[in-house]
Amino acid sequence: MNESEIALPLVLVIDDDQTIHLWAKRHLRVAGFEVIFADNGLAGIDVFKRHSPDIVLVDIEMPEMDGFTTCSGIRNVPGGQNTPLLMVTGTADAERIEKSYLAGATDFIVKPINWQVLIHRLRFMVKASRVFLQLEKSESRLSKAQQMARLGHWEFKIADNKLYWSDEIYKIFERNSHSFIPDQSSFLNMVHAADRLHVEEGFEKAIKNNTGITIEYRITTGTGRQRFVGQQIEVVENQIKGVVALTGTIQDITERKDHENQVRHLAYYDVVTGLPNRTSFLELLSKALELAKRNERSFAVLFLDLDGFKGVNDTYGHHVGDLMLKEISGRLTEGLRRSDVASRYLYHQNYIVDVARLGGDEFTILLNELTQPEDAAIAARNILKWIAEPILLENHKVFSGASIGIALFPQDGQDGETLLKNADVAMYHAKKMGKGNFQFFHDFMNVKARKRMELENCMHQAVSNNELHLYYQPVINVVSGELIGAEALMRWDSPQLGFLYPADFIPLAEESGMILKFGEWAMHEVCRHYKDWQKEGMGYLSIAINLSSLQFNQISLIPMLKEILDEYQLDPSFLVFELTETIIMADSEKMLGTLLELKKMGIRLSIDDFGTGYSSLSYLKRFPLDSLKIDRSFIKDLSTNSEDAAIVNAILALATALNLHVIAEGVETDLQKQFLQNTSCQAVQGYLFAKPMPMTEFQEYWQSS
Repeated sequence: MNESEIALPLVLVIDDDQTIHLWAKRHLRVAGFEVIFADNGLAGIDVFKRHSPDIVLVDIEMPEMDGFTTCSGIRNVPGGQNTPLLMVTGTADAERIEKSYLAGATDFIVKPINWQVLIHRLRFMVKASRVFLQLEKSESRLSKAQQMARLGHWEFKIADNKLYWSDEIYKIFERNSHSFIPDQSSFLNMVHAADRLHVEEGFEKAIKNNTGITIEYRITTGTGRQRFVGQQIEVVENQIKGVVALTGTIQDITERKDHENQVRHLAYYDVVTGLPNRTSFLELLSKALELAKRNERSFAVLFLDLDGFKGVNDTYGHHVGDLMLKEISGRLTEGLRRSDVASRYLYHQNYIVDVARLGGDEFTILLNELTQPEDAAIAARNILKWIAEPILLENHKVFSGASIGIALFPQDGQDGETLLKNADVAMYHAKKMGKGNFQFFHDFMNVKARKRMELENCMHQAVSNNELHLYYQPVINVVSGELIGAEALMRWDSPQLGFLYPADFIPLAEESGMILKFGEWAMHEVCRHYKDWQKEGMGYLSIAINLSSLQFNQISLIPMLKEILDEYQLDPSFLVFELTETIIMADSEKMLGTLLELKKMGIRLSIDDFGTGYSSLSYLKRFPLDSLKIDRSFIKDLSTNSEDAAIVNAILALATALNLHVIAEGVETDLQKQFLQNTSCQAVQGYLFAKPMPMTEFQEYWQSS
């Protein structure tokens, strides 16, 4: 019989839903299948007996007889044992899947049915089924059938480590049967390194449990090609020695694996952009939820809708519209990968951002491991900027925009569908607000995002408009009560935002990089003030300045300091730079070099907020430090909490051993002062003595002390 005479594959659809019948008839007949139908399980079994279809689709939910019972019934019909049988289910929960396979199902598919994917699956299953039917029909055609299926047989004698391969296995492994003698070691060397343990465990499991198993793995052939094989392992035993050999088959399943990958790509990826589709995105979202719940972290879902996409389609055609979607998807993936959002806020190494196309002109973005929820607004602002740039498509300059909705876990939803729905709601709100903007699902987050944006915008004008001021908090000798120094603290008096303390703006200044500009201004101001105090003949005090990691690591730090000190003709020995333990713990040669350079200039170095980080003796010994400041959290309950008292005493003992000067900050009560006076602590700072005060007030305080 030649190819043109082969009958079309016959598909039996057993489903009580007439809509499914209509769709099956429309899609499957066009794809080259004959289709017959049954409305319920009993009728389906009867139709199967009369027509012997090539493949069967069975819906699980049916009256009178459900899909599981129908499946079992077909398997008991003569000729029904090996017919491919696909269960159709509304949900892919583990219980239904297990029950389907126990009933005898070959595979399953989830509603709503992706007919394009189903057609590929049916074709492959029919093809595989026909190959195996040929194997059953005649023993005399076995060798030929094995070649067609790329299937060979093997035997392994355990006692003498001898491995026998049929000719077909030599062909699969692309080895010469005359020059290559297989044994267990040479066989395993051809198994892909990542799969080798899996294969070894398979053999061990078969021997240990005295049972046959099937494994799939990758091999590297004699010509260096990578192939997929499926191996059936059966145990051979005798009554005296037990298991004496293993035997079975090896089949080249590369074509099947490639086909499965193609089917998976159709099922999980968008055809136009190559991005994950809705199904894939929901799986990614599910994984993100598990991770976030386990680690108690936050993440954001962004729902993006292009503004004006329909106009591009209508004006230039769908081809240009598809090109535009590809360009937008590229901007999103590349932009998010390279942006500060990924590097500054999102710390998970291999799972930072995911972009998907839901369909039409709708995209979703998953931002994992947010440091703070407002960071999603930074990502949204960047995205709007990237999309707003003109796009050149086949000599057409196209302009686009977008509206973005943001939903946050956990506050905006505890599951993927809810988060996606709420991000969609927020996106429609953004469109109503005039398009080209973003909105959070909750208004309070929109307020926070707007305040953050306003703060960042105002920050750029703070130095040039003379809005920043330095306050000084006195440092007192704990025994004599003498004024010995001060800490310079920044304040911002903004015309738009009002009077701001460091906690209100320093974190954002560090994130945005403005701290470099602020820090340079502060050093100028401290030196200017100190020069004026010297002219007044007010003597010597040490002035402490806090350095952030960005300031400390900037290349221009040392040259800038030298330039400022030269400008005011000052001896730098009055300066104390306070560094956090995080900076110290970086332990890079560059960092050590900078510390030594500062020390060489005569500037003193101190660790701020000591005890809150993870410093160790080895770090403290290595660096040229002069002092440390005990964090206020240990001072607060010093007189009433024995643990805090023990920690303070331990820090003081450590400092004494390393010859470090100690300052206790946050001293607010006489009891705290009295405790510290009876220790080796040299200096104190806190509201008990004085609050931070403007420069003129501090000058008066100094003169009167």
